[in-house]
Amino acid sequence: MDVVLDVMLLGQRRFHELSLRAQVVLRQLPLNLTMILVCGISVLSDTSDFADLGFVASQLLALALLGACAAVPWDRLPYWSFLVIPVLDFYPIALLRFSDNDLLPGLGLLAVFPVMWLAGSGYRPRGAVAFGTISTLLMVWIPHFLDGTANVSTLSSELLTPFTMLTVGVATSVSALSSSAQRRQIAELLDRSETRQQLLETIVDTVDVGVVVVDTAGEILLMNARQQELHRAALPDGADTAREPELLVFADGSDKLVPSERRPAARAVAGETITHELFRLGTGQRSRTVSVSARPFRDAGGEMMGSALAFSDVTDVVAAVRARDTFLAAMSHEFRTPLTSLLGYAELLHDDPSLSPAARSDTLVMARNARHLNKMVDDILAAATPGATETHQPSAMDLAQLARDAVDSASPDAARRDITIHLTADGELPVYGDRTGFVRLLDNLISNALKYSSDGTAVTLRTGREGRWAVFSVSDQGIGIPPEDLPRIFTRFQRSSAAVRSGIPGTGLGLALAREVAVRHGGDLECESELGVGSTFTLRLPLRIGAAERR
Repeated sequence: MDVVLDVMLLGQRRFHELSLRAQVVLRQLPLNLTMILVCGISVLSDTSDFADLGFVASQLLALALLGACAAVPWDRLPYWSFLVIPVLDFYPIALLRFSDNDLLPGLGLLAVFPVMWLAGSGYRPRGAVAFGTISTLLMVWIPHFLDGTANVSTLSSELLTPFTMLTVGVATSVSALSSSAQRRQIAELLDRSETRQQLLETIVDTVDVGVVVVDTAGEILLMNARQQELHRAALPDGADTAREPELLVFADGSDKLVPSERRPAARAVAGETITHELFRLGTGQRSRTVSVSARPFRDAGGEMMGSALAFSDVTDVVAAVRARDTFLAAMSHEFRTPLTSLLGYAELLHDDPSLSPAARSDTLVMARNARHLNKMVDDILAAATPGATETHQPSAMDLAQLARDAVDSASPDAARRDITIHLTADGELPVYGDRTGFVRLLDNLISNALKYSSDGTAVTLRTGREGRWAVFSVSDQGIGIPPEDLPRIFTRFQRSSAAVRSGIPGTGLGLALAREVAVRHGGDLECESELGVGSTFTLRLPLRIGAAERR
């Protein structure tokens, strides 16, 4: 009964959440309450109704039906069985209307309760509406046949009540069918939503990336199995659980704990976007290095709802990179020391006056190959340690002077092959950046022009200004580059097919590294080439602000 009262008083419980027995009681209760109201009105207006056997019988029969609603275990019976109650409701309503002696006109409208119950049950709605209408018609006509007053006039005057019940039944039936369809659609949507939720959880638990979703208050909404493993790695020694500020989170390469406000979760809650930042979780053998990314997510109205964080375990990758760096540092020394000795002794031998011309020629070959091998080692080391040149202190310099210095360095090699280098320098070209990187860039372009040029040809260099750009170009009369190879000549370890066929040695790294230096300084490196005619490489770097304006 408490449940029934809660629903009637619009409490927390909903009608569809009740048992079938409670629903049947609630559907019958309005009729009984109305009939009790009729009793109260009779007490105040005409107590003679209580002497009428039909009046009393109607009240007792209505109460008996309410008792049956509460006593019968409808859940154990076929679903349609409870419809016997609204069918029987027409009997007490008919008795009440017949015995009232017109004290309360309109009692026939009480038929609206069983009619709405039948039409709204959803069980054979057309038959239910027809049965309710016919039952109402019989309820208002039969008394006229019993008391001998049945004629066309009296019977036609009673048609309003059954017609009203017909319209009420049709409206209730349509509403019930529409509501039933909506409930089915909602149920289907809920099923799909639950299926998608389960699919999402399965996918999130399957991926080898830690995923955690937090709301704007920092509360965890979702954490997959992989993230739980990483979370355990960050726990203090001996702890089974810990709050986020107590977790052992270090910046990569540091032994100092990251402050709470700079940790990934706190930054994500603040709405910050994080992209592949490295952190170390925990200490000792179980510590893990993770790459963290975070993105905020918003609702349909654009309001921030929280953030999603992804933790990628890169422990093995970082260890491999560090091992590589250690190896390269050692190999740099091991390679450079003997190469420097070879080159130095070859140059000393070349200057020995006692050597024959043939021997002196051999020393030139030795020196040239030593220099070439040294350049290859430099390129490989530079490619294997990206950003190494960024450690140099940026400074102001003159690109035109760097070009002149590069020509001086390349002149001996050009002279040995009878290649002429022409340099046209158009005044000072102030630029700002990494001097070491610029020197390597210019040396690479000039050495490539010499390497792919035939003996006795010419290499032309030009420097100048184009708007806000300092421009340096190198043109050769070499083998050229096929059109299909041009799009990939700045890709690491890629060489043109013409260079491969010519047998000229190389790693395919020089141009890639040169362009990386240009792009890193806000410039670019382009190439125009024609097979068998030659190539032109054009470098553009931003002019130094202030110096360019004084021009």
